[in-house]
Amino acid sequence: LGYTALYFLIFVVFRWGDRYLRPILWLKRWGLSDRRVTVITPDGLELEMDLHTAFDPLAAVLGERDYLLLPGFTPQPGQTVMDAGANVGVYSTYAARLVGPTGSVTSFEPHPGNCAVLRANAERNGLSWLRVEEAALDEKAGTGELFVHDRAINHSLVRRSGRSVKVRVTTIDAAAAELGLKRLDLLKIDTEGNVSGILRGARETLRRLRPRVTFEFEDCDSAAGVEAVLAEAGYTLTKVGAIGYAEPKG
Repeated sequence: LGYTALYFLIFVVFRWGDRYLRPILWLKRWGLSDRRVTVITPDGLELEMDLHTAFDPLAAVLGERDYLLLPGFTPQPGQTVMDAGANVGVYSTYAARLVGPTGSVTSFEPHPGNCAVLRANAERNGLSWLRVEEAALDEKAGTGELFVHDRAINHSLVRRSGRSVKVRVTTIDAAAAELGLKRLDLLKIDTEGNVSGILRGARETLRRLRPRVTFEFEDCDSAAGVEAVLAEAGYTLTKVGAIGYAEPKG
């Protein structure tokens, strides 16, 4: 409890601008920020994670309700959900708990370490209907270079760093075909900079299954033409804070 209080206190105090990185790096040097903890969420999910990685998704998804704020975007019993960029599973496990065993969640996470923790978190919570795919998503299938950052939530296909790993890359269309999906209710995307590529690789799925789409909406996504891709697919787009919510017209 004391460690957790110290971590969040100095994180919040130095949060603005680039200064928020300083306490994280201090804790990392001291060997504290990578310490694994088990978090019990208000919904009773038990998640293993390290606080160096976990602060943002915990606060965003379970605190600020990112990806869930507009009507129709909270997973419901029996629904089918895809999570692109699942990390260690904060959104995925929450969605799986909500859809229940009559629904399904497919989570895509390319980083091997994150993927192992994600699988363990799904198993720990008895979420057998949560399927984990160790793969990145983009416009075309194949292999790609995943750039590895100090914080595991920042790994990216497009934001370069000094380290990288080779990963499998697939598309939403290919995954939907492989899974034989007859429905897809929600698609959540948080992949650090390639939303438009993922949506271009989902054109057939958007046309055929008409899922609601929610994603981290950054300036780079706008510059890459994400609005045009959604408009072409017949979607309306609403931005709430840093999150985009896209719904099929009609």
